[in-house]
Amino acid sequence: MLIRLLHVFSIVILIAFSQSCKKDAILKDVSAQLAFSTDTLTFDTVFTTLGSATRLFKFYNPHDQTLIISSIVLEQGTSSNFRMNVDGVSGLTFKDVEILPKDSLYVFVEVTVDPNNENKPIVIRDNVRFTTNGNEQRVVLEAYGRDAHFYRDSVICTQTWIDDGKPYVIINSILVDSGCRLSIGPGVEIYCDANSGIFVEGSIEANGLKGDSVVFQGIRLEPFYQDLPGQWLGIFPLRGSTTNLLEHTVVKNSVFGVSLGSNTNPDLTTFTNQNAPDILLKNTVIKNIQGTGIFGFLSFIRAENCLVYNCGEHNVQIAFGGLYAFIHCTFANFTNSVVTHRDPIIQVGNFVESTQGFFSANVDASFINCIVWGGEDEEISLDDDGLSAFDIFFNNSLLKTERDITGSDFTGSFKNQDPLFIDVNEENFSLQSGSPAIDKGVDVGTSGVTEDFNDEARPKGARPDLGAYEIE
Repeated sequence: MLIRLLHVFSIVILIAFSQSCKKDAILKDVSAQLAFSTDTLTFDTVFTTLGSATRLFKFYNPHDQTLIISSIVLEQGTSSNFRMNVDGVSGLTFKDVEILPKDSLYVFVEVTVDPNNENKPIVIRDNVRFTTNGNEQRVVLEAYGRDAHFYRDSVICTQTWIDDGKPYVIINSILVDSGCRLSIGPGVEIYCDANSGIFVEGSIEANGLKGDSVVFQGIRLEPFYQDLPGQWLGIFPLRGSTTNLLEHTVVKNSVFGVSLGSNTNPDLTTFTNQNAPDILLKNTVIKNIQGTGIFGFLSFIRAENCLVYNCGEHNVQIAFGGLYAFIHCTFANFTNSVVTHRDPIIQVGNFVESTQGFFSANVDASFINCIVWGGEDEEISLDDDGLSAFDIFFNNSLLKTERDITGSDFTGSFKNQDPLFIDVNEENFSLQSGSPAIDKGVDVGTSGVTEDFNDEARPKGARPDLGAYEIE
């Protein structure tokens, strides 16, 4: 009996084994079609000669039998601007691709746009053709490209950049040489790659207009990168750089926003007021910054009607002395999808420590008619070493802080009253009706700022609103 049972069991095992080894039947019906995750793979605007981000689509076998795709072809072949990878293998043509029942495979695509010497965007198309049992199906590839002015690892002297329809693309940084001036006109777009910054030994002047700002941003244009910090390095006026100006300018998505005072020579004994860089920021937005929005290191900075928000560290950081004035500025920071807010919005110190030792310098910083508001209980950090002058003034400003503000350093200021921005999530930092920041500023004759962020007149002989925006 046992022998008989073993014999039956062996037969069952052999049958099961033979069935498991039997290859799935191949579906050869000419009507059998693949399914696709999209019928058109669209790329956002890419710059000429620069590769795009990789995009992908999937194709599926919706049937209960295996399909053999006799060919997958990039139709324009070697002349195509697109590059294709099927299931991890690059190529222009793929033969006899097997796809199991209910299974799927990936196709990865990149694109490079050739220069066309035109200012307008161009459209590039190709198709990926799938042939299965004589049945042809296509996925359209579509990209939009722009010509640009390219600067690669460049030292430049006096130049004027204008809005001629072509953006300016910077690869591996530029340096504005000593004694030279880079002037940038309204509407100019500057795109910087991941390793790029704008370093200035001479001077930079960005003259945007209301509704026609100069914009500095990262090179990636896909929606995922629209608000992503840390895509490029930032703008760096170095020691000895003077008469810098950013007006109606947007600086976004960088590691640092505007950072003054560093030097190619790391010897801190050479850092003095005589070689301190300076800048005037007017009606400028600095946003989505991985580190600090405005950084001053023994520098001179004046900012009027500026809006700084979404910074991973500080909105304003002052170190090792200098002279600073922030008038009618709005500084706001909250944890959101692009930054985690933990550091104080304002950080001021008059010293620095390095391998060379401890250095101290006088600092004078004033915040007049400003709003400092964020998600932390304490948004102001003041670090006085007691060795050098530490003159910090908050005049007629709305502050988020736990510190005592009854002293003379906080004349006319008040704290912890929600300024009632219209919509932080929509990046609208104008004031709602009923905001406690309305009519709380020093008269414009004192501040010297007679218009607001939108070039609207502030009231004469009356108290203006705090922050960058005046409401009716």
